[in-house]
Amino acid sequence: MQQESYQANLKEALKNLTKVNKSIYNSIIDISMQGDLKEWNNKISIGETFQFDFELFKNSEDTNISLLVELIEKVDSTYQAIKNINGLDIGEV
Repeated sequence: MQQESYQANLKEALKNLTKVNKSIYNSIIDISMQGDLKEWNNKISIGETFQFDFELFKNSEDTNISLLVELIEKVDSTYQAIKNINGLDIGEV
């Protein structure tokens, strides 16, 4: 019984790590739209959508973006380690 509770908490922790990375990624986009991508942002039409590639931000010269990219990568690494150590199936999380 205790093991099931432990596993459930691990799965919840992994869900939280996913949420954290999504939030950080959104912050990267918001910061970039006022920094590195400001000129581009000023040229796009209201309502226009765009899919950003994480690789775009990995090459940013903005120190703040670089720090946030590192954080996303660390959170992802932690997520993978917890998942692998505990043999959790990605579909379970």
